Amino acid sequence: MAHPQVLAIDCGTQSVRCLIIDPLTGAHHVGASEKLTLKVTGPHHVEIDPVALVSATIRVLRAALARCEVKPLCIGITNMRESAIAWSRDTGRPVHDGIMWMSQQSADIVRRWDLQGLAPLIQAATGLGNHTFFFGSKIAWLLDARPELAALADSGRLAVGTIDSWLLYSLTGGAVHATDLSNASRYQLLNLDTLDWDGQLPEALGIPRQALPELRPTSSHFGHTDPGIIGERIPITGMIGDQQASLLGHGCDSPGDTKVTFGTSCVVSSNLGPHPLRAEALVTSVAWTTDSAGADYELEGSAFHSGYTLSWLSRLLSLPPDRIPEPERSGLTADERIYVVPSFTELGAPRWLGGSGATISGLHMDTGPDDLMRAGLESMAFQAFDLFKAMGGLPNAEPLSVDGGGAGNNYLCQLLADLTGRQIVRPASRELTARGVARVALKTFGADLPEDDMAVGDDREHFRPDGERGYANEGYDQWSEVVTRSLAQNPVPER
Repeated sequence: MAHPQVLAIDCGTQSVRCLIIDPLTGAHHVGASEKLTLKVTGPHHVEIDPVALVSATIRVLRAALARCEVKPLCIGITNMRESAIAWSRDTGRPVHDGIMWMSQQSADIVRRWDLQGLAPLIQAATGLGNHTFFFGSKIAWLLDARPELAALADSGRLAVGTIDSWLLYSLTGGAVHATDLSNASRYQLLNLDTLDWDGQLPEALGIPRQALPELRPTSSHFGHTDPGIIGERIPITGMIGDQQASLLGHGCDSPGDTKVTFGTSCVVSSNLGPHPLRAEALVTSVAWTTDSAGADYELEGSAFHSGYTLSWLSRLLSLPPDRIPEPERSGLTADERIYVVPSFTELGAPRWLGGSGATISGLHMDTGPDDLMRAGLESMAFQAFDLFKAMGGLPNAEPLSVDGGGAGNNYLCQLLADLTGRQIVRPASRELTARGVARVALKTFGADLPEDDMAVGDDREHFRPDGERGYANEGYDQWSEVVTRSLAQNPVPER
């Protein structure tokens, strides 16, 4: 007889999926998936249609539900973070397209906050920088650009939130406006010490507190789906940001455990345990919380374009994304190699340097597709190593676990092993974000996935440092020089 399963909604930058996970074995499969379409609305401005996003989520949720033999036990939601959505409490409809995490239309707001001396206050209270990357500047830009929305926010008739909050509101039929503490810690408004909206920042940044969602632990009862929307009344018992979900999915439960995700962006996360730690050029966030325990924190760095670089190269070279070739090791010296600087919108952590676009350096008359592919893959590894260096190196001697679409490339994994001098472990399953949100949803019931499921065991692949460390390190040093030179010559234009 079948038993109830967990539905894990994974809303990423390029797609929304719903996975079906067996809580007894950890076995899983993708119930349904849809691609998402982004809108480029101006130079470095990237948005998404909130209604289309919800419609796609409902479709994949209904399709996954149809594949379950019995009514699911619960639903967990994990999502791309920092993207900002605002909607009317009167109509439940969005008042503007969602502003994506990589979008930079709030650059003027960030500059204003710098001039007002608010950056140190933001950093001290929230563990985040004053940057367009984060949620707060996006909402402040929207309220500044649309005075009528500022008036709605002041009167309590406007709701704002990240993707998780918007999906929760929509799936519950408008019954719940809430977010979990992992997502809230990316708002530039959450005090990391009190785990509540900061006493000064909402007013200082011009974001009325009454527009913000209710704060809840990552593992808690968020409400139930509206049967009129998805056909069933199912409890939503976990919400968590995608990178925190990935950290938990990797089994990084102890302080010092570290993982790297080669998704659309490259994200390196390290478990800090119960004590937040501020670090220059990186960010500190809530990793997860439960009803019965305090928060665990994470130290994180995010380079904006990693897997996107791989997708871009596959389009440029007319290669199917699932057939990226494995380049051979090259005997070229560092000065003879090609280097990609993937600053399509901005480079991200730890350099936080902008630019007028990505660049390719060192092209030769005999440069071919394999050379470009190698350069793109190497830039992904170099960015990850950049983040490790900013963290002071890996905090413990344990193997480093990797995931994301790019992690399927052996050349990339081996290069990362050579750069870090550490063993790289690639789990057999690539669905670790979904595994993490399933763990969060189950913890509300006092349960968890088994330790010997898809994230651990003898089916993992290992990459150990080899004799090519000189090739890797020389390439990184030269790439760093190219990055600095390229971005100095191509500064971000005033917007």
